[in-house]
Amino acid sequence: MLPYNSLLFICAFLRLVLFTEKRSFSFRLRRSIGDGGSTNSRNSNNNSSTCTNNNSLLSPVTSAKLEVPNSSASVSRRSSIYKKPDKDDSGIIHIVPDIELPLMTFSDQYDVEKTLAEGCFARILLAHHRPTNTSVVLKAVHAEMATLKDFQKEFHLNYQLSHHRNILSAYNVAFQTKDYYVFAMEHAPYGDLAANLGPHGLHESACKTISEQLSSALGFMHSKNLVHRDLKLENVLVFTPDFSRVKLCDFGTTTKKSLLVHKVKHTWTSCVPPEVLEIVKNERFLCMPTSDSWQFGILLFNILTGSPPWNMADWVKDTQYLNFMKYEQRKTTKIPDGFRRFSPRLMRCFRKYLTHDPEDRCKVTEVIKYMKDRWVECRIATSKSAMLISPNPDQDSCIYLNKREGRLSADENKLKLKRMMSSYG
Repeated sequence: MLPYNSLLFICAFLRLVLFTEKRSFSFRLRRSIGDGGSTNSRNSNNNSSTCTNNNSLLSPVTSAKLEVPNSSASVSRRSSIYKKPDKDDSGIIHIVPDIELPLMTFSDQYDVEKTLAEGCFARILLAHHRPTNTSVVLKAVHAEMATLKDFQKEFHLNYQLSHHRNILSAYNVAFQTKDYYVFAMEHAPYGDLAANLGPHGLHESACKTISEQLSSALGFMHSKNLVHRDLKLENVLVFTPDFSRVKLCDFGTTTKKSLLVHKVKHTWTSCVPPEVLEIVKNERFLCMPTSDSWQFGILLFNILTGSPPWNMADWVKDTQYLNFMKYEQRKTTKIPDGFRRFSPRLMRCFRKYLTHDPEDRCKVTEVIKYMKDRWVECRIATSKSAMLISPNPDQDSCIYLNKREGRLSADENKLKLKRMMSSYG
């Protein structure tokens, strides 16, 4: 015979078990009745979208129709064509499909009008697409200088990034000739930024417009775990004369973040970050977004002044970089010669972009915080120490008055005053 307290405990436990089972059964019943058709409909939608997008992205188009990717387009990861991406990947952009390139000649569908640019690896051709009566740009990569895999990677990345408004659009057109791998892009009517840059740089408002657009494009790439690695004036294309629309181009060296890479060949040494410049030949290093931040700072200085701040970021060989490095590390309060025209706020911005240590470098979108600040100031030098005056909002350059001329003008005023007083007795 069990004690009375034990019987009460057993009864309470049985009631709790029955109550829990009843609630679990009713929940499963409601779920099976209420959500019966939603699972099937979702599966059918996913399957239909997968088929549609696979056909539009993977089939090489050489017909009359030129296509640009839609921002809402996506490909299901369950597609058998793609491998399963890693957890840190951003969709399918890191997985380059094997694209079959049909063999043809330029004259089959295009009338090549002129050569816009030519480098070691590729030719940029302005052509007329006869079936659509459209002007396009053809990037013809030398087959001897690049592998098919490298070409497929550049075309894939450019096409997948095209839906950003400040990244050059690539059409879904790719083919090969006897000597080239070719894909089609949109035409920039005003050329690259180097052709539009004067000897003393651009106006402050134009520089702000350009930097805001480029930081948006690079920030978008960094959100996809991609690093451009070759940001320079020649890789920024201009679409309007007031620079309200510029686009980033050339993704031949673009690499996934944290991969081991070699140095970029055939680029300006002034754009190379110091940590990359110190790498010996054939040595590999980790590709990080901070290199884009450095190159963005160099480009920002370049469009403001018309020239780079130094020849190379080597404090042993380049005294200009050594002076900035001392200022950036607060070892001196003397502002380097090339930076004296800039406001304290912009100097703070340059310190963040061009710091020697890549771990202390800011994100490429940091410049947005300085858009409402004055960047360039005017200084009148009446002595060795310049006196700061309130800048004219329509004036962008620094004004310096000669000390001797100022003294002569004061003497002339005294002479006029003496004459006037003598005339009145």
